[in-house]
Amino acid sequence: STTDTVQVYSTKGFPDQYGLFKINDEIFTYTGITTNTFTGVIRGFSGISSYRTDLNQEELLFEETKQTEHEAGKDVENLSVNFLQEFYKKLKYTLTPGLEDVNFVSDLDVNNFIKGARAFYEAKGTEESFKILFKVLYGETPKVVDLEQFLPKPSSAQFLRREIIVAERISGDPDKLVGQTIKKASDLETQASVSEVEIFTRSGISTYFKIGLFVGFDDRDLIEGTFEIQPKTSNINPVSIGSSVITVDSTVGFGTTGTLLSGDNVITYSSKTVNQFLGCVGVDNSMATKSSIRTDDVFFGYEDGDTDKKVEIRITGVLSDIETIGDITSITEGQKIYVKNVGEKIPNPEVNQTHKQIFANSWIYNTSSRFFVDNTNNGYNLVSAPDPSALKVGDIVDILLGNSETVAHADATVLTINDKQVTLDTG
Repeated sequence: STTDTVQVYSTKGFPDQYGLFKINDEIFTYTGITTNTFTGVIRGFSGISSYRTDLNQEELLFEETKQTEHEAGKDVENLSVNFLQEFYKKLKYTLTPGLEDVNFVSDLDVNNFIKGARAFYEAKGTEESFKILFKVLYGETPKVVDLEQFLPKPSSAQFLRREIIVAERISGDPDKLVGQTIKKASDLETQASVSEVEIFTRSGISTYFKIGLFVGFDDRDLIEGTFEIQPKTSNINPVSIGSSVITVDSTVGFGTTGTLLSGDNVITYSSKTVNQFLGCVGVDNSMATKSSIRTDDVFFGYEDGDTDKKVEIRITGVLSDIETIGDITSITEGQKIYVKNVGEKIPNPEVNQTHKQIFANSWIYNTSSRFFVDNTNNGYNLVSAPDPSALKVGDIVDILLGNSETVAHADATVLTINDKQVTLDTG
């Protein structure tokens, strides 16, 4: 009961000095250690022996003890690691809810699992998440049978538990994203788990990926953030190197500031109007008319969870439903179609105009218009008379060759407009 050295099998894991250990009902501290001996031992010490009591799980247990004799072979309990054990339980409770009181398999790299636990919970419900869970708890790789594949579904039933996006590949193999989480590069809070990937092509050239995002088995939507189609536009005039202003069809859908991609150009802009990007920096290569311009937002994930194999995709748009106003008999698969007008087309009759027609056609829109020329006798005879909101005397126009973007003459001024006939100053 008076011994001031205590021999043990190993002191590994104990502090070098002033740690706490317990044998039977006595708490000890010490001033030094060797590989298997505590030296300068202080007997009958007092300290925290547990972070939980039987009656109150939130209450510490502080004990005052007395020195007494102990037989050889008794267990030596390391009280110095109690805090770390409680901290570990707190981490498990916070980062792996539902698994805080569950023992993991002995050969699990717990550090890596807890650090990657968020991705595991985001992928819950997928086949990959079940495999991870069984590996963590039992060290076994299960065979997962998706009963949905064998479920008879009446045609009117609603069993869809996925949101579908269509994406273009930038890098990596998107087909290996099944069971993984994809995130938005510019906003990591926007994320979702991938439950399936289907590859399809158009015109035998362009390859796209139809990606199913797992929504969940109940009313809780597991998709975080908004997966939006990237806005896309094109410039209506050639853009020279170093230009600070880019005039486009429309800037609708683009942010007030942001980054644009066009060919090899990575362009930042500081503000915008309805059809111009202003304060542009990064036009290192000239841009021909109708060059594709889009944002640089991408989503990324990893092939089969391998962080060395990054996959980058860009969400694109598809028309899932078209309401036709008549029978379509001459359209073939792969044929390009064009939008004639966006939204409701409001006519502008000369007499008996409604308030809606007057209001809508009183604006002069800051967007470009194209007029087809029937012939060039005594000026330019247009196929149809231009609306005053689309073309007026004093406007600056470009003359293009046929239905192309080849400019035959730039910056001509409209001198007169007489019904369908327009005269220009090509000076």
